[in-house]
Amino acid sequence: MELTRRSFIRTALAAAAYAAAPKGILPVYGQGEAKVREFSLSASVAGIDLGTGREFNAWAYNGQVPGPEIRAKAGEIIRVRLKNDLPAATTIHWHGVPVPNEMDGVPGVTQKAVQPGETFLYEFKADPPGSYIYHSHVEYQLDQGLYGPLIIEPSEEKEWDREYTLTLEDWVMKDGGGVAATPRRSTMGMGMMHGRMGMGRGFDRDSGPLQEPIYDAFAVNGKIYPHMEPLTVKKGEKVKLRLMNPSSATIYDLRLAGHSLTITHADGRPVRPLETDVLRIGMGERYDVTFTADHQGHWLLSGINAGYRGNPAVQIPIRYTGIRSDSPAPPAFRGPGIRFAGYWDMEALTPESAQPRGEAGNGKEPELLRQTLSGGMHSPYWTINGQVYPNVEPIRFQRNDRVRIAYWNRSMMPHPMHLHGHFFKVVNDRLPPSRWIEKDTIIVNSMQGLMIEFIADNPGEWFHHCHNLYHLMAGMANVVTIR
Repeated sequence: MELTRRSFIRTALAAAAYAAAPKGILPVYGQGEAKVREFSLSASVAGIDLGTGREFNAWAYNGQVPGPEIRAKAGEIIRVRLKNDLPAATTIHWHGVPVPNEMDGVPGVTQKAVQPGETFLYEFKADPPGSYIYHSHVEYQLDQGLYGPLIIEPSEEKEWDREYTLTLEDWVMKDGGGVAATPRRSTMGMGMMHGRMGMGRGFDRDSGPLQEPIYDAFAVNGKIYPHMEPLTVKKGEKVKLRLMNPSSATIYDLRLAGHSLTITHADGRPVRPLETDVLRIGMGERYDVTFTADHQGHWLLSGINAGYRGNPAVQIPIRYTGIRSDSPAPPAFRGPGIRFAGYWDMEALTPESAQPRGEAGNGKEPELLRQTLSGGMHSPYWTINGQVYPNVEPIRFQRNDRVRIAYWNRSMMPHPMHLHGHFFKVVNDRLPPSRWIEKDTIIVNSMQGLMIEFIADNPGEWFHHCHNLYHLMAGMANVVTIR
């Protein structure tokens, strides 16, 4: 869908204000004067070294992977000027932030893709506080390196002594990243439906969508273990870790040796502090955790690929000041008494934090939307209700409708489902609704069902899809329209 006239005027006025107004305090269209955080991102091909001394070409923001951290205070305006220096069109999606529809960065749905040599101005309010991700939403560009962390800080003072942001990344270390010629995980009977369901799909490759690659590196903040500097902590400190998973196709089970982790936020939304040993984080999910540095030593925070058990995928050394050891101790993932936190163990921190924005569903019973997830067995395509995007039935709701989505995963793989523009509650019959946690991305496990609920209070056309990039590109997506 093209930009609407209203969206075009809004963006043009914002650009004019940006050029004419003094730095720091800028007039924001429709919002009067507000403090603005300004950022410039250039998307380009860049030589990347994950620490091994072996350089390969990736696609990057400002020549680095992950892209530079964008950080603002709650209530401020984030304004990002994107310059496209790539050989292909691109966009930026602000994953998890309920931005205005025209700022959401989905080509063909909310904006025209930004062509090579062009610029685009993104503008939105930094709200609510939390840990988020920005990334390209064009084809396989996420797997080529176009992502970075976005932090919206709360207005209150920090309750921790030290903070680290950790982006977990799966890599194919060949020019072009995940789209490079590389071994790929096979799909049984993958050629059976080629040419029938693939007509008009818009893929660049005649053979249909790519299968998930076999990754040969897993990095944290652009470096693979042991080619990274340890995170430093002091004994007695309370340490906050912002864990983000912009990986294209990897779910991680994380554990910190010698310590427990306390979950404080899920997808940026506060939860009642929950202590755990192992935390699972799917593609697109974010968790804020804390730990108390009360066990002097040199330790590893390790993440095992939840889909393919074996050697740790990501490893991050954490070393106390004064410790000279070069050999960090790894955690154990098996054994008696190991705690594994799941969605059903989490509660919203307060009843208010679990309430959706806007009016409470117009006082109506929720609209039920059934979404059956399948594919991957006798076809290269992944589907919702048997349909391959963009050949999908329209989904429409009225503004402030209360909506329930009932997922059923009939496939043999988990699907981290993500709804743009909204937070949703995870329906948990063990808790009162006021205690249901809010998220924007949730893993629907193989051969299992799960239900979410949200208030359709952000008008526009919103992408809804699996955040496994290779499932998305193979059709597991649709669009929710709110008027």
